[in-house]
Formats: sequence, structure tokens, C-alpha cells
Amino acid sequence: MVEIEELKRLFPRAEIAEIPYEERGYHLSIAVEKGDIPDVADTFAKKGCYLFDLFCVDYLDFLELVYFFNNHSAPYRIKVTTKLDPEQPTAPSISRIFTIAHWYEREIHEFFGVFFEGHPNLTYLFLHEGIDFYPLRKKQVKVSEEDKKRLMPKPPGEEEDTFFINLGPQHPSTHGVLRVILKMDGEYILWAEPVLGYLHRMHEKMAENRTYQQFLPNPGRMDYMGALNFNLAHVKAVEKLCGIEVPERAEYVRTITCELNRIGSHLLWLGAFLADLGGLTPFLYVFDDREQVLDILEAVTGSRLTYSYFRFGGLYNDVDGEFIEKTKRFIERLRGRFDMYNRLITGNVIFINRVKGVGIMDEALIRRYGSSGPVIRSTGLPYDIRKKEPYAAYRDIDFEIPTGVNGDNMDRYMIRLKEMEISLNIIEEAINRLPDGPYRAEKLPKKLKPPKGDLLSTVESPRGELGVYIVSDETEIPYRMRWRVPSYSNLMTFPELARGCLIADAIAILGSYDIVVPEIDR
Repeated sequence: MVEIEELKRLFPRAEIAEIPYEERGYHLSIAVEKGDIPDVADTFAKKGCYLFDLFCVDYLDFLELVYFFNNHSAPYRIKVTTKLDPEQPTAPSISRIFTIAHWYEREIHEFFGVFFEGHPNLTYLFLHEGIDFYPLRKKQVKVSEEDKKRLMPKPPGEEEDTFFINLGPQHPSTHGVLRVILKMDGEYILWAEPVLGYLHRMHEKMAENRTYQQFLPNPGRMDYMGALNFNLAHVKAVEKLCGIEVPERAEYVRTITCELNRIGSHLLWLGAFLADLGGLTPFLYVFDDREQVLDILEAVTGSRLTYSYFRFGGLYNDVDGEFIEKTKRFIERLRGRFDMYNRLITGNVIFINRVKGVGIMDEALIRRYGSSGPVIRSTGLPYDIRKKEPYAAYRDIDFEIPTGVNGDNMDRYMIRLKEMEISLNIIEEAINRLPDGPYRAEKLPKKLKPPKGDLLSTVESPRGELGVYIVSDETEIPYRMRWRVPSYSNLMTFPELARGCLIADAIAILGSYDIVVPEIDR
């Protein structure tokens, strides 16, 4: 827990206020001068916090940098803001304190034009030199020629006996159009740099031009493997912002379908991960199981991939007895398959040699990058939003959080295997407790115009901690909607883990993350 009195003593110029978490999704708000940002970041780093997110909001008269800090051991969300001059926006970099800030600051620089003093490489991350205006500014602000020169990527230096190769953007192991530039010394990686943006669709900009209802189909296009969890994140945020009560039956159905979606996502990861390592047989088995999940979800949602089933206040339609029976049969089927997967994969000596002791993470690295999901649970941290900040029916259902010991690829594999078993338990208990009653709130307004203010809402996607931050100006269109996605902060640990590895081991590390590129390129 962060002591407010201590913060007031350390930062006497700051405006500090306690915030009702149930209403706004965070506990503390701190407004500081931009010069105090490094000291604030350093203070929270020493208290064991991680940087959950960093982004910018354009209020026309000023730009606002928003930093969200949290703690894995005792969740306590802190919002830190600072105002910048929109004409010449500059701020100190905190990338030396939180490594993930290196990437967030690059993103803000190219989308808003904020220059971060002390940042070593403010070059394009998502965009390209054909962009003439900063895309997320409310008014057209031209990219100056000086800034264009700064944004252009610096060519990597040549050294004797080294060479550069591109991993992707069409390589099958990148699972989408991700490109990673690798500097090699023989088969060993000296340096790695992710290049993003090949799938960039500007969902955050689209959110500023659509009503809350019109934006409903978008979240499922970000993480197509965990679309229901993204769909839930959106409706949950808007419901909290508008004070909409969700019927208990809808909360249970949301939990059941999200867990089915989680299992389907983990199954696809399992098959693709083994295919990356050269084992194609498990791919066929897991897709057989995954098809069963898709059949069940298609019957109730009408889709097999980019789901948009949840509505503000409930569901698109109710589940019936056939859905319940099919789900029960699937639970029994998948439970009988884990022994086969363990014999086929877990005990396979080739698989063990490819993953054991490879891609080792520890808690210190996790905090510097703000990683989440199975990636951090592999290090022994039992951190899961469903348990730490429960929502939907997770408030009523008890379940275990599986953790690893070594933080390596093997632990990440074992955790996802165990999570599928736990998801089956959650689904079974939710079905047994499924209450009668309405599946959607009554008397919802046709147009949603939330009260003025902001809100943060989080859920646990198959890949980790997903956050939606909304700024409302009392209209039916969000003033700003920020999506904090788990694959982004998870992927950015790759350059550090890949350094000194064989390229074959780097492929295994990349596969162990379970990244979804459209989520990163939101």
C-alpha cells in the first residue's frame, strides 16, 4: 500500500486525491509537474510497483500524459498525470526506470508529437515516413521536417563477423505480420528490435468517431483469439461509467463463455507453439478439441472467431438447455484428453530439451516491463485479475492460480495446460450455479451519454492484464478510449531474453509468449 501522507511529503507541489475504486477503477490520482515525473516513477519503482500503462490525451488546450502504476502483491492502481504545452510538448523519459516506458514513449511520440528528453531512440514504432500529421491529435498538427528526421529509424551499425536478418514479417513463427530485426554473430543473437505496425488499424482513433454502441464490433478484431474477453472489457467499462446494473444470469453466462473462449485460445497456442518447434502432430489433436469449443460458441453468438456477443447491460441473447448440455459434454471430453497431451508432449524428451531452462524470466524483469498473464505466473507470481480484482461471476467462484518456479518456456507451457483444467472447473461451477432471471437489463437508454469524467476497467484476457481507459465528455462518443493490451508489454521482454540465444531458442521464446499481433497493432 502506498502511503498518501508520504507522497504529500515527497511531492508537496502535487495534487493528490483518493478516488472511489468501485466507480472509477483506480484508487489514487496524482497531478504533478512534468519535472517531477522521474522522481515519482522512481518512488513507485522502489515500492515494487510496475508501470501498467502510459499514454496521452489531447485536451486541445494542453496534452495530458497519463501514467498508471500498480502492484502485483497488493493491487492498488495509481493514476499520475502531467500537463504539457500542445505547441512544444516535451517531458522527461522514465525508460531508465521502467524499461517498458521505452516503447510507450515511442508510441506517444509518433502519435502525438511529444518529445521525451533522455530517450535513446524516438524512432517510428508503428507508423512510417508517409505520415504527415500526428494521428491522435484532435486538430491537425503537422510533423515537422526536423521531427521526421528524428523519427526515421537509425540503420544498425556494421561490425566484423556480424550480420542482420529479418525474422518476419511473413515468418510463420511470428503468428501474424510481426517483424523482428536480429543482429547475429553466427547463430547467436546479439541484438533484437521489434518492428510493429504492419496491421495497424487505429482502433483508438475509430473510438473517437463512433458511439459506444457502434464501437461494439471493434474489440473482437483486436484479439481475435480472446474476442469475448475484449468484448467484455468494453461493455464492462461502459456499464461502470454509466452506472448500468447487469443481471446476475448475464454475469454467469459471460463467465462461462469467456472461459470457453480462453480454452479455445490456449488450445490454438498449444498447437502453434508445438508447430514452431517442429511437432505437427499435436496441432491436429488440439484443433480437433478447439472445433468443439467453436461449435458451442457459434450456436449462441453466431460467430466462430470475432465475437460481439455481450451488450451493455447483458447479452445479445440467452443460452438454452442445448448449450448447457453441449458444454457439459465438452468438459467431460477435454478432461479425458489431458492425459494424452501429457504423454504426447509433456514427457517428450525432444520437447523438454527445447523448452527447459530457455527464456528464463524473474520478478524483477516482470516489474520493469509490466508483463502479465501466464508469462508472469511462470515466475511464481500468483497474479490474475479474475482473482485480484474479481468481476462477473468470478466474485462467487473460487479457483486456484497456477504458478511456475523457473520462469522458463516449460513453466509457461505447464501453466497454460493447468489453466485449461481450471477453466473447465470454473465453467462447471458456473453452470451448476447459473441463476434464472433476465439476461439483459431493462429500460436502457437508446443513446448512452455517460457523465463527464474518466474510468479505468480491467479484465484478465488469455494473454494477461487488459485495460480500457475512457474519458467521457458527456456525449455519446468517447472523447478518448485507450486500450492497454497484454501482448504489447509481454513482447517487449523479447529483446532482452533473446540476447545471447541461438536463433532456434529465440523462436521457442517468442512462441511461449502467445502474442496476438492485431492486439499489439490495435
